[in-house]
Amino acid sequence: GMTFPVITIRDMVRAQAMLLDHLGVTRLFAVVGGSMGGMQALSWAATYPERTASAVVIASAARHSAQNIAFHEVGRQAVMADPKWRGGAYYADTDPPVAGLAVARMAAHITYLSEAGLTAKFGRKLQGRDAKTFGFDADFQVESYLRHQGISFVDRFDANSYLYITRALDYFDLAEEHGGVLANAFKGKAPRFCLVSFDTDWLYPTSESRSIVHALNAAGAAASFVELKSPFGHDAFLLESPELNRVVDGFLRAGA
Repeated sequence: GMTFPVITIRDMVRAQAMLLDHLGVTRLFAVVGGSMGGMQALSWAATYPERTASAVVIASAARHSAQNIAFHEVGRQAVMADPKWRGGAYYADTDPPVAGLAVARMAAHITYLSEAGLTAKFGRKLQGRDAKTFGFDADFQVESYLRHQGISFVDRFDANSYLYITRALDYFDLAEEHGGVLANAFKGKAPRFCLVSFDTDWLYPTSESRSIVHALNAAGAAASFVELKSPFGHDAFLLESPELNRVVDGFLRAGA
């Protein structure tokens, strides 16, 4: 429930480090992550540089933007406005706030896509009908798609977990943790870095990766960067990509 404390990306990384301590793993050859995983990779490099030989940061950022926070707040409010949320105490009733969580997922899922991808896949095509109903059913294919994404999400995700994870993302600001200067996060013995962005990703656009590269350059850290082309927006990092495979494979082999 909501009595659990709000956590941060750094908290997640510290918990991972404790697990590795328990397993007797002292150093990682590479920390690889996309999206929130990329933030964890950055946090690993900043918090445990002596334990991180290299970091691969894919479709990510060093802090959440105002736009990112805004979309997350819409999602959180959708969850909390659902009467079945009950202030987070819904577990005993086995009747969770699925309606609110589904809407939250629909809003978030839009940010994972791109206008070009949506146009190519759906355009203004109608869903299983020849004419508009002039009602509020899912007339358009894109509406039906988003509803499906929302409904299928609630079967595998907990509403309170959604609140906590989005809050952790919103609180992430690596520069803020280091005196407001991102380069300070990588001063000293920094690992090797590989950063990858996608040209249609507007959730974590290429400009965010470039900002990280500039900070790494200022800190004297070794960094490589590539922007890949894809029509799939932020979701591109989750899809099969020979170009991404080649970039990551080459980087990891170079450090072997």
